[in-house]
Amino acid sequence: MDFDIKLEKTYLSEHKYLYGAIVSVTIIFLCVIISQMYWGNILNLKTLLNANPESVFIHKEYWRVFSTLFVHADLEHLLSNSFMLFILMYFVTTYYGLFAGTLLSLFMGGLTNIIVLLTFKDNINLVGISGVIYYLWGFWFSLYVFIEKRYSIPRRILNVSSIFFILLLPTTYSPSTSYLSHYLGFLVGLIIGALYYPFKAKYFKSFLIYKVISVPIFEEDPEI
Repeated sequence: MDFDIKLEKTYLSEHKYLYGAIVSVTIIFLCVIISQMYWGNILNLKTLLNANPESVFIHKEYWRVFSTLFVHADLEHLLSNSFMLFILMYFVTTYYGLFAGTLLSLFMGGLTNIIVLLTFKDNINLVGISGVIYYLWGFWFSLYVFIEKRYSIPRRILNVSSIFFILLLPTTYSPSTSYLSHYLGFLVGLIIGALYYPFKAKYFKSFLIYKVISVPIFEEDPEI
């Protein structure tokens, strides 16, 4: 009888924070309320919340790169983003906490908006939380590949890539959609996730649990 060591559990084997669903619903609720106020121009929000190059770079209204995250163009835009946002923010916040899963993602979403607006004309508005959604996926992608060592690297990449093909891959082209914010958000998420892992590597590795398993040895029949 021989023995082998198998990795049984990693940091991702169990949820770490119980408030992931509450946080996700809260962010979506804010998107719903603020978008409705924006559509109805309540408190003159139609001109205060969205972001465009003129308002941000010329008038120095930098809060707009964050406030516009909660504004959506119409109900269809809001509903499609809400579904994906709930799933990704729930998982990232549940495993990595309020700071890394929620606050950092919103902050990076605002920074991504700044870069995207540099490519816009002065009168074009950027609205929506899509950049944050793709950031969350990139962040999850990086950390899943680093942490989930129960599987081979190709298997880890395949597992997490399925999220993109099921939920995030666009099925139609819309000229009003900022695809740059989507994929730039994903790239930023990949980078931040890759930088975050070394910072927390010792903590993540403390959750590794190995199991010793017996491997039977079969002796060959002696030659006659």
